[in-house]
Order: sequence, then structure tokens, then C-alpha cells
Amino acid sequence: VPVAPIDESTSTNEVPEAVRREWVAQDDYRMLSMAFTVASMDARFTEGLRWHLAPFRLPAPARGGFPVDLIIEEPEEGRDRPTYLLRLATEERYRSSLLTAVFGRAVWELHAAVPQRARDFLSLHAGAVARNGDAFLLPAKMEHGKSSLVLALLRAGFSYLSDELGAIDPVTGRAHPFPKRIKLAPTALPFCPGLEGALRDRDLVPFRLWERYIGPEEVGARVAEPSVIRWLVFPTADWEGQARLEPIAQSEAARRMAASSF
Repeated sequence: VPVAPIDESTSTNEVPEAVRREWVAQDDYRMLSMAFTVASMDARFTEGLRWHLAPFRLPAPARGGFPVDLIIEEPEEGRDRPTYLLRLATEERYRSSLLTAVFGRAVWELHAAVPQRARDFLSLHAGAVARNGDAFLLPAKMEHGKSSLVLALLRAGFSYLSDELGAIDPVTGRAHPFPKRIKLAPTALPFCPGLEGALRDRDLVPFRLWERYIGPEEVGARVAEPSVIRWLVFPTADWEGQARLEPIAQSEAARRMAASSF
């Protein structure tokens, strides 16, 4: 599908000079082929994103990047709290008087934007790990255990590609790493004995989000290189009894891949 190029190369578009003078930091990132610059008026917001997006940080702006801005609006008369405004590509996406809520939304929005903007990849909603250069993809719907299963495989010796995005190069057929922090619901922690003590997200990030986050290095795993896809496993919501593998035809696998495609 032809996609028009996006020309949003700086984070100063449509932002008044008086606001730009109040930026406390501007950081550059690239997730797959999606580049962006985060400009923030709050140091805590900057610090939190630097931890969450550390694997994607760049030393300088990348060509074709778009702006992500956190702007603080002074409180209106009769109110004692400022309003925090999140903008992506000059478009307002979220506003709240609670900075924690805006921060959590920013993390979600940036991850969700990748399959929409990195159009040179086929993106599956899938966990992905690798071993000895071979990739193992786990396409599934939300709340089917992708992240906890990926984490268990990392602890068993696999390398990390992603916990929610199987990024496939349609030319080479290889799965590329999208090494975001692994997101876990607190209810998943009992299935990972000893993990909670290793989590550092609430020590290193100035916001307490409901979800917990962990990097592969915290469980002794590394990020994999682009890997040839050898296995596709489609987790289901059948939680009864022991885990079991049921072979399916290639045609059915292709249909399920399509259903999991962004």
C-alpha cells in the first residue's frame, strides 16, 4: 500500500518560541524505522522516558523524525494544578492534571505508533525470542500470556526480540528486534518465582505505573540479532491442564498470522 512520506522533522513545529525556551530536555529515539524527538518541560517525564526507551535512544536526531512534546499549561484561575499536555506529531493526544497518567499514556502511544509508522516491516502482535540465530514467534491476542511466556523463555536461555511486536522484514523473512521493556501485569508475577525482587522499574523511574516493566538484561538475557523465523506457536486462552502443542497446517498458520497482523 503506498504511504505518503511524513515531513515532521523537528519538535519545534507550531510550538511558540516562549514554550520552546522552557524545554528542560530534548532526546532523540528510533524504534525500528520510526524516529522521533521528545521535548519535555518536566524533568521527571524526561527521566522516566529515558529509562523506558533506553534501547532506542540516539546520539543525534534521525532524518524524518516527528516531534513528541510534553507541555505544561499553567493552572486556570481557581485551580491549583497545572495541566500536562502530550502531543505527537503536533497533534494533541492526551491531557490531564496528573503527570503519572500522561506519562503512562506517552509510553503506550509511542509503542502503539510503531506498527503504524514503521511500514517497511510486517508487524504481528506477537512475542518473539531467538536461539542460535533462529526466531520463535508467538502471535496472540491481548492477555494470552505473550509477555510472561517470553520472559520464561528468556530465563530458559533464549535471546530477546520483543514481548509484543513480531517485526518481520518481508524481503529477508527475518524477525528484527524491537527490544522494549517487557510489560507484566502484577497478577503475572506469581508465575515467575523470584522475579519481583529483580524488578527495578519503580526504583529507577519516578512514576509508579500499575504494570511492571523489566529489561532482558535483568534476567541475564541479551537482545538477539535479526533472526530467521523457524517456529510459529499460537498461544490460546485454554488454561486448563498441562501445556500441549497441537500441529496446524501452514494454511491455518497463515490465516492466524493475518489475524494477528497490525
